[in-house]
Amino acid sequence: MNIGIIGCGVVAIGSHVPAYRQLGHDVIALCDTAEGRAERFASELGIKHYYTDYRELLARDDIDAVSVCVPTFLHEEVAIAALEAGKHLYLEKPPAYDAKGIINIVNAKNKAKKILLVGSNSIYQPQYKIAKSIVDSGRLGNVYVAKVNRVHRRDIPNGWMTKKNLSRGFAIMEGLVHNLDQILFLLDEPEPYCLSCVTYNMFSNYPPLNYNYPMDAVEQKSWQGPKETEDAVLGMINFKSGLTLQIECFRAANAKESYNLMLYGDKAGLCVDHKKISSGSPGGLVLYEEVQRGVFTESDLEFNKVKLSHLEAVRHFTECIAENKETMSNGERAILLMKIIDAVFSSAEQNGRQVNIL
Repeated sequence: MNIGIIGCGVVAIGSHVPAYRQLGHDVIALCDTAEGRAERFASELGIKHYYTDYRELLARDDIDAVSVCVPTFLHEEVAIAALEAGKHLYLEKPPAYDAKGIINIVNAKNKAKKILLVGSNSIYQPQYKIAKSIVDSGRLGNVYVAKVNRVHRRDIPNGWMTKKNLSRGFAIMEGLVHNLDQILFLLDEPEPYCLSCVTYNMFSNYPPLNYNYPMDAVEQKSWQGPKETEDAVLGMINFKSGLTLQIECFRAANAKESYNLMLYGDKAGLCVDHKKISSGSPGGLVLYEEVQRGVFTESDLEFNKVKLSHLEAVRHFTECIAENKETMSNGERAILLMKIIDAVFSSAEQNGRQVNIL
């Protein structure tokens, strides 16, 4: 297939382009609003066409599918335009600025009868395929608590992600969104009913480390001002099934780094340790069981680690296009996800007051 990429940030250039190419597809056009940016990457990567206006890219009849990797506030506009132009769509996370935005995108997808994959590349990776099979087998029993623990020493970039009007949030929209989708995927989209969350912005003037977003996609330069978005979100989400989800997401903190997702079942527990997986250390996927009364085991589950983060998601996307079938991330779960995210922002704006999820 012929592919177009809209938005030339780190994820687009470092993950999407090589993933399509490794699977034998041809990336024939790039687009970015920053003057000269798409041209530079096109020259470096040997891509024939480049644009500063995404409409010109979408007007090409020889493009079958596009990856939309633009700032969050543009997701709805560009995604709907791509679908209306007759292109299959890989839409990077977060799905949209809010629930209304992703609902509009899904409606456009249904009208256009095109294939949509919304973000969440991790659920297509081997560790999540194994984790999902274990949950579905009933081996964990009743999963009554889930926990997201994510602590980074300093993980705050320059650029659009820390400007509220462009991204809406940082720890929420660039961290929690991903982890919530993992939980919803693993547990078959349990229905939530209320939550309480608080946020903090404690490192707004702290200089970023080597977090390379070469140019801001809107201002056409790296933005150096104070960070407007939250660097931590903590809270609890309650589901109608009785499941409780604990959230601890620090994108900057004075603490030991950790990053794992834990499912607590009445028969067994399961931990996905992203930090160990990314470092290549053993123990990235661990099953905790009581094999008989008082006899406990910890089993390191083997899986093939992927070197290219988006490869399996892109493989699934392009296979679904070829077979004309819906992806596992066709937007329906994203609607539920963004309804929860809307409630997270609402609760945080009220200093942690419990709010219902509509």
